[in-house]
Amino acid sequence: MHNLNWDDLRILLAVSDTGSQSAAASQLQLNQTTISRRLRQLEQEYGRPLLQRLQQGYSFTDEAQILIEQARKMEHHVLEIARAQANQQRTEPEGQVIVSSTDMVLKYMLSPMMAEFQRRYPKIELVLLTNDKLVSLAHMEADIALRYVSSEQQDIAQKKLLTFQYRYYASADYLQRFPVDESQPLTGHRLLKFEHKAYRYNPQQLIDIDNNQVVLRSNHADFLIDACLQGLGVLSLQQQFGQRIPGLQMIHLPPHREVSLWIASHKDNRQLPAIRAVLDFFSESSERWLKGEF
Repeated sequence: MHNLNWDDLRILLAVSDTGSQSAAASQLQLNQTTISRRLRQLEQEYGRPLLQRLQQGYSFTDEAQILIEQARKMEHHVLEIARAQANQQRTEPEGQVIVSSTDMVLKYMLSPMMAEFQRRYPKIELVLLTNDKLVSLAHMEADIALRYVSSEQQDIAQKKLLTFQYRYYASADYLQRFPVDESQPLTGHRLLKFEHKAYRYNPQQLIDIDNNQVVLRSNHADFLIDACLQGLGVLSLQQQFGQRIPGLQMIHLPPHREVSLWIASHKDNRQLPAIRAVLDFFSESSERWLKGEF
């Protein structure tokens, strides 16, 4: 047991957390052959089987589950040390702050705020990133995340910034060719459908999809907005974004979806001057943004 390698334990933990060797390989930026080899090596060093090979895939043995929990505790301490070392240099509102969010939030909400932010904090370098997966604040993949789901982790501090209402939008050309009866539910129209593995349609949206024809699907929101501007169909958008896009007209039907936007950071980092400055600025500015001040 004393010969166990932390890097191998980290691989076991990643496989457990992601659910597959291929996903763990992607997360750790290793190839899957290396993952498999290191797991076999860990089994040999541990002296007990960790994976039960099945006809399709595998499952973890009871011994592996115990080892995974031990590895999780080790990881927690390793990350605490890493954060403490990184934070020793972050004593002033300066340096780099990494913020993760969606394309739409960055483009239509944060982008208009950047000029004022730079005037206030010229020594802070913002790194604004988008990602298909939820970044891990605990693993220091970002300092701050703005996302549509709240975290259940106890070491994450979070606050609800605002709630988006989704409405349907179309171009003037489309509405001239295909008028919408705003006294009735949306029926018989051409829909532009956003698709993403993390996006879940609610019952009302599923009804609307059944009652209309989907003519275009994409996981790229800006592409769908361009298609909507070209008159190809009706698009569901956050009202706070749609009203800021020239050329789109809102269809005056009741909102069909509500989603909250949360701002989150790790509790160990949130009082660092630069991160605190960014958190406070986004919190204050989101309210002003709603009022149209940017």
